[in-house]
Amino acid sequence: MAPTNNSKQREYSRAEVARHDSAESLWVIRGNQVFDLTSFHTDHPGGSDMLMQYAGQDITEAMRDGSIHTHTTQAYRVLKDFCIGEVTADDQQTYAAPPDGRDEMECVRDEAFLDLSRPLFMQMCRSRFSKEFYLQEVHRARHLPQPAVFFANPVLEMLTRTPWWVIPLYWVPIIATILTLGAEYEPPNVMLVGFIFGLVSWTLVEYSIHRFVFHYDENLPEGTLAQVAHFLLHGVHHYLPMDPLRLVMPPVLSTFLGLIILGLMCCIFTPGMVHAVISGLATGYVLYDECHYWLHHGMSPSKYLCKLKTYHLRHHYKDFKAGYGITSDFWDNVFGTQFVTPEC
Repeated sequence: MAPTNNSKQREYSRAEVARHDSAESLWVIRGNQVFDLTSFHTDHPGGSDMLMQYAGQDITEAMRDGSIHTHTTQAYRVLKDFCIGEVTADDQQTYAAPPDGRDEMECVRDEAFLDLSRPLFMQMCRSRFSKEFYLQEVHRARHLPQPAVFFANPVLEMLTRTPWWVIPLYWVPIIATILTLGAEYEPPNVMLVGFIFGLVSWTLVEYSIHRFVFHYDENLPEGTLAQVAHFLLHGVHHYLPMDPLRLVMPPVLSTFLGLIILGLMCCIFTPGMVHAVISGLATGYVLYDECHYWLHHGMSPSKYLCKLKTYHLRHHYKDFKAGYGITSDFWDNVFGTQFVTPEC
């Protein structure tokens, strides 16, 4: 688990902190406290390069500078986990008062939700959280340098962990097989039309699942069982958004959802066309899952992709009630679920 505040904090001079200015050892100062961000900088929502600019430096004013990026209380909550000590008394400095007169770290409450050092599933099953408290806490992102543990049972735990490369490895042969079977019913030109229709339709399916299935937050019933289901389906992703092994959907769950969609498609399309449409939808899903992983852990010189990354991470770190589009914000604009105010 990441370092946390404790009563035996060490003291460091500013000169000593300044020596930790590389990716191998990245320290910063914030409000006369010292933070070791070595294990975090690659997961920084603004990208590693942004954080590397301030390696070994005091970031107090930079975090308050809206022209760089507006940091919410959530950002300070994540930062707090990496505190390793304080600046020595003779090296401490006085900072300008924060905008609202209260230091941002004072707004960070102590952890009262789940113990990230123990398996999460049984903690959720034994919890007695109110709906209001659960939704509030599960949408306050936390960071761990390693994947969290869901189950004490190693077999069950393995089923919850999915590397990004498993998705194409699992689904591409299935898509190829479905297309091959469909070619026995329809000519290539008809199959191509159905495939493109399915591929384009995925963007609406993606938006709908994210908004109405993953984020049925307001309609979540009171009770532990409903919270466990919500947590397993999507809540944990908001609680631990940078967990690299839980950014793509496990094949067990995606296959189950895929069979439901297949059943619906069979009621609408004829043989051959249903094969083409399902293949297009499945291809859209694979691209979506890979894109989703990249939005959390990738970097690109492309302005469009960087904008898409900022858009999605805003959904995680600022407003989970908007920005449901992953690969595009098109449907957010159509249905009015785009962010109300522009990003700084």
